[in-house]
Amino acid sequence: MLSPEVLTKIRNDLANKVTQTTVASTYSISRSLVSDIATGRAYKETSGTFNPTDDRILELESEVQLLKEEGRRAETKIKARAKTAGLFKAIVSEMEQRVKPFKSLPSLYKPSSKKKIVEHVVMHLSDGHHDQVVKPDQVGGLEKHDFQVACARAEKYVDTVLDFTQGTLAPTYRFPVLTVLAYGDFTCGEIHNAVSRSYYQNQFRNCLAIGQMHALMYRDLAPHFQHINILYLSGNHGRRTVKKDYYGANENWDYLVAQIARLYCRDLENVAFTIPDAWSANLVINGIGFNVSHGDDVHSNSGLPWYGMVRRQKGLIALNSFQGGPRVRYYCVGHHHTASTLSDVDGELLVNGAWIGTDPFSYNALAGYRDPCQWLHGVHEKYGVTWRLGIKLRSEIETPKRYLIDGGREVGPC
Repeated sequence: MLSPEVLTKIRNDLANKVTQTTVASTYSISRSLVSDIATGRAYKETSGTFNPTDDRILELESEVQLLKEEGRRAETKIKARAKTAGLFKAIVSEMEQRVKPFKSLPSLYKPSSKKKIVEHVVMHLSDGHHDQVVKPDQVGGLEKHDFQVACARAEKYVDTVLDFTQGTLAPTYRFPVLTVLAYGDFTCGEIHNAVSRSYYQNQFRNCLAIGQMHALMYRDLAPHFQHINILYLSGNHGRRTVKKDYYGANENWDYLVAQIARLYCRDLENVAFTIPDAWSANLVINGIGFNVSHGDDVHSNSGLPWYGMVRRQKGLIALNSFQGGPRVRYYCVGHHHTASTLSDVDGELLVNGAWIGTDPFSYNALAGYRDPCQWLHGVHEKYGVTWRLGIKLRSEIETPKRYLIDGGREVGPC
């Protein structure tokens, strides 16, 4: 800190054309400080007094206050995120002790001695909204849905998969591996006040029941395959933040559903779960590259999401060219509730359907209805996706026979 007397001498020397190098040497200060004094960047003359109304001082004080406020907000967010993440981890840890795993059913898988086409089979599981209640009079009689209907549709999904893979295609095909791509919106979550209108009107009970339902599906499928690989990703409805937090994929009710399903299946030796802390994932199925995400990042253009999907797909193709492993050929998304495919020169987009045909929002705002549908398809190591089947989930009688779940507390006869 230079005294006012020294500063006066320095300024006089500079005024008398003494070089800055000489001034720096004379007063044992740096050459850059002499330059700052000469230009007024340092030790600006203020008539020897501190003026609290100086514009620059006020500007700096304002910036300091803004930085402090931003720091406080960031600290609050960090604490809230840690609390949420800790909450889910604590729940899963507690469930480890309380969940009684399902017993394995007798294995029915027998490698065929006949020469058959060997493929892996892939089930898509997304946009279930299993805890959503839709009354017929809300949607012109087009849909009736609640958790019991969801359980009945889960039974039909499993039965159709087994009938098609173990019956219809059995004379020609053999499927040693089943891959389940489960990518979000299994629950309606907390957004849009959905909990108060959900089946159990309690988000923990909703997730516990949905996790059990998924686990029952895997238990029934397990005897018919040598291996079952299950990938779980979160959707947008299960998020616990107002907007999507790209660093908080597991701060999501869908993550809890996945963990509950895993706990109920942990004694099924041929069933393996992958639950990454990520919104998307690349994986290899029978040597073929797949990219999977929920799809809520793709926004509609003039009411159509396809243009955005194609742009995103091309961007991912470019990114994946820098990564190792097999080239990604198939891009799987849900969210838009419309089962469809879009082929491109260097890849194909698979858009999954939903478990619910319509709801009051879709019916009134969009005049929207789609048959509840989920994709099932085969993957050949050379030809990629071969056959594909859009499984229609609705049936005339939609009451469960096997998946009798009481609020997630216990499972009835199976």
